[in-house]
Amino acid sequence: MDKSNQNESNTVDGILRKIEKKANTGIYLYRGEPQHYEKEPYLGKVSSNFYREFLKDSDFDVEAEQFDIEEFQKTMLLAANKFSRKPVSELEHLAEIQHYGGKTNLIDFTTDFLIALFMASQESCGRCGRIIFQKIELVKPYIEVPHEPINRVIAQKSVFVRHPDGFIQPNKDDVINIPADLKKPIREHLERCHDISSETVYNDTHGFIRHQRLYPELYKAIYMGLIHKQQGDSENGKSN
Repeated sequence: MDKSNQNESNTVDGILRKIEKKANTGIYLYRGEPQHYEKEPYLGKVSSNFYREFLKDSDFDVEAEQFDIEEFQKTMLLAANKFSRKPVSELEHLAEIQHYGGKTNLIDFTTDFLIALFMASQESCGRCGRIIFQKIELVKPYIEVPHEPINRVIAQKSVFVRHPDGFIQPNKDDVINIPADLKKPIREHLERCHDISSETVYNDTHGFIRHQRLYPELYKAIYMGLIHKQQGDSENGKSN
């Protein structure tokens, strides 16, 4: 990469131009991750969160021939079905578990690169994020789309890749780096220009709970501001 291109990729506009140029080919799905996961045990793989659980567990050898993540998932679903109030298809149930923070062998992708950019721009202890461009033709047999998606799946324009290996090894040419110092201005740009924010991407009660966990001080500050205002109104003789 020459110096001018490197400098261009260190601005919000430069990042957007680079993404749009690649996205305009129309041959990709997109996934945003808040860090690169290059170190062991991940080694840069794009993996399901279910696969990562086994990857971190020294009791399991994910390289072993007999390791079958789909069989593990079937066992998990048998237990999960006991908690379901109504009959749903296997994919609908997996999608619901996935988007409420559970572990499945679904890998989340989106058809909207701006959504992927939002995901890649989430804070992660000062680490750079990444957008993965996945060629549709290479994963077409493993793509699954829910027929009755929940709100969050719709908002995120989600497409699931259910790979039998539990992971995809991305081509380095199909990964765009999102510098850590650009994450906040990128999120501000996405909210201002495209109405993409936590409220629109995580548009359900579980999304609020996530926000509540991330920003507890915000709610305390709002509450204290209301208290001070009420005290000021009282001292000035105002009442509701």
